[in-house]
Amino acid sequence: MVLLSRGVAAVCAALLLTSCGAVAAGHAETDRQSVTLAHAISYPRQADAAGFARAALATPLGRSGNFSVLEAKDLDHKGSRAMARLVWRIHRDASEGGWTRVEAFDACYRVEFTDDEVSYGPTRITCPDNAVAITPPPLPRRDIPPEFVPALETTLAKLPRTPTEADVRAALATGLPTPPVDPETHLAAIPPEISVQVNGSDVGVALFARIGVEEKDCTMGRRVGGVVTVWGLSWRDLGPREKPCTPQAALAGP
Repeated sequence: MVLLSRGVAAVCAALLLTSCGAVAAGHAETDRQSVTLAHAISYPRQADAAGFARAALATPLGRSGNFSVLEAKDLDHKGSRAMARLVWRIHRDASEGGWTRVEAFDACYRVEFTDDEVSYGPTRITCPDNAVAITPPPLPRRDIPPEFVPALETTLAKLPRTPTEADVRAALATGLPTPPVDPETHLAAIPPEISVQVNGSDVGVALFARIGVEEKDCTMGRRVGGVVTVWGLSWRDLGPREKPCTPQAALAGP
């Protein structure tokens, strides 16, 4: 049996405590990151578990090489009960500082979501054996790109003096941009819905896009008295008791 001097024993004990403290600090940091992430993706509402996974992977943490989603499961829910469960993993590489060395570790978390909030967790769990990271299939973009604004303005300005609705729709079909292709997903964007109202020489146009469960996008334009005006409405403007995205509202003006 080898006996250690009190000094050596004290140093060894200090090293052990320092190492344990460093590991605990590492877990505290992944706990904090998970809480922040869970609340960040709990709203706007998602349609399903895959939507929450996409939202998580789109965050700075999700885009890092140390984060992965291991499970995205839709839950049978009613009322305010959880609708989706995610399990994610945060990896930490080995690190050294002073007399301490912290080995690489994985911290895994389970979290559940209702329609608009976190209902359970994030709770640290034992990482599943042989878990494989999952990436939900991408979705095409549905928002209205900013280049639609000048294109709509130009199209309205070039209309004949007293156009028919068919004239306006034909002009919009050629005057508005082709939906762009996302360079990351290689998917073409979904074009907005187009509504038109013609009153003599006055024209109102509304471009509407539903970009999420609750999120909407709208661009409106009008030519009234020969003057063209184009403007956009944010998702805040488009709440259930707020402004409508209609050609009639476009004719009324911003």
